[in-house]
Amino acid sequence: MQRILIVDDERIEREGIRNLIRKLELELEPILAENGEAALEIVRSEPVDIVITDIKMPFMDGLELSEKIREEKPDIELIIYSAFNEFEYARRAMRTNVSNYLLKPIQVPEFLAAVHRAMDACLEKEADKARERELLEGYRRGMVYEREKMLLDAINGTKPNKPSAVSLQEGDAPEREWIHLLLAECPRPFFDMHNDDFYAMLGERIPLPFDYLNVNENQSLLFVRSSVPLPKEMLRSLAETIASGTAERYEQQVRLIVGAAADGWEGVHNAYCGIERLLEFTFFMNDDAILFDGEQFAGAAVDEVELQSIADKIYQCLDYGDMRGAKYGVELLFSYLKTKGQFSSLYTKFLCSEIMSKAVGKEHRNNLSVINDYLDKITRSPSLHDLKDLMFDMFDLFESGAESKGKGESTNKIIEGIKQMVEEHYDQDLSLEGIAEQVYLTPSYLSYLFKKETGQSLIRYITQVRMDKAVTLLRDTNMKIVDICKRLGYRNSNYFIQSFRQHYGVTPAKFRDKNP
Repeated sequence: MQRILIVDDERIEREGIRNLIRKLELELEPILAENGEAALEIVRSEPVDIVITDIKMPFMDGLELSEKIREEKPDIELIIYSAFNEFEYARRAMRTNVSNYLLKPIQVPEFLAAVHRAMDACLEKEADKARERELLEGYRRGMVYEREKMLLDAINGTKPNKPSAVSLQEGDAPEREWIHLLLAECPRPFFDMHNDDFYAMLGERIPLPFDYLNVNENQSLLFVRSSVPLPKEMLRSLAETIASGTAERYEQQVRLIVGAAADGWEGVHNAYCGIERLLEFTFFMNDDAILFDGEQFAGAAVDEVELQSIADKIYQCLDYGDMRGAKYGVELLFSYLKTKGQFSSLYTKFLCSEIMSKAVGKEHRNNLSVINDYLDKITRSPSLHDLKDLMFDMFDLFESGAESKGKGESTNKIIEGIKQMVEEHYDQDLSLEGIAEQVYLTPSYLSYLFKKETGQSLIRYITQVRMDKAVTLLRDTNMKIVDICKRLGYRNSNYFIQSFRQHYGVTPAKFRDKNP
């Protein structure tokens, strides 16, 4: 409802106009002011659409009021009324662009016509503003899409040459620019509901220029730009800032993976590939770890509880005949031990004996001599290096045994079961935790195993299935976009539209228009 400010030093006049508005059932909310100064204070502090004012008033007359309103609030419609003998005032009012001028005594038809003209003018101005906002928003969305497309091209290596991506920056691009990739990964869906606010939070906390790309519900990428390679200490500080900000604002853990510095945008693809390789083994890391490509073990905790946790994950790899994963876990284990040097030889051999006992026990459950032989070799290992080599040699032996007993077939069965589950339940709020519970695996190991066996993450696979279903629904049905979003299991329609555009280059609505 529009608001009209009635200004007159005569109370009977103010209330008379207010009563007339109510009697005529005009869709206006009346506000009263007894002089120009009081009216100006209201205009400055409250939303007002129309001002109707007498000319002759103490302190500040109606013409001075209208002039000040024109200067400060030019969108307000002004109606002035006065007596017959105030023609000079009327001429001055015309020069201030007053839209309507009424003579006393006010006649209802003239009053009604003037007020309707003012109301229509307000609606037209609001429509103009809405159109302008829509144009600006369309321009902004177009710029955001172009930016996202350039960033996707950069990480996918589809545009190896520099020019298009450099236009992401404001102002002139430096002759040489280094790009530092930081991947933020949450253990459960997060960015579908908090993406815009998370981006705003980064802008508040990160002091360097950066670009931002949401990858999926669990992952987003930062492209931090600088004229020289940033030292590792600064990158760690940035990662810690992001982690602490996410924890404070959302009570959400986030793992940060820092890629190798890229010398220009053409090097971004290789840096991202390094991050993806490291992602395969985040199964062994904490949900809030900060990892660096090439230095996977930096910054992680090194107490007995953490080492035992890594050992438990090695057991899980062995259960599924995943010797590559088990070897990585052992590599991680020994890297900790070597770097920190705080654990005794006896404790280290005890931990390795535990791993070997469980691994060997699965293959030679009824042959104690085999188990004892392996344990004896561990006990007699003269150095950490020899002990690690021994573990790797034993894993190589187990690998052939695992293959002969159908471990690979068991893993394939799990992966196919997961794919079937996604195909049947893509319309639900699928999460890594929920699927992992169904197949009796930990979420981190499920994510690792799926990526290892299929070459793509489970989250990316779910997204692709949903995008394929979206195309079918857009082509074959007349469902509304918001209903398609719900049918596909998305919690946020804007996020669905963004994901669709990233996959197909157009919004769902435009895709439907092009594919009737």
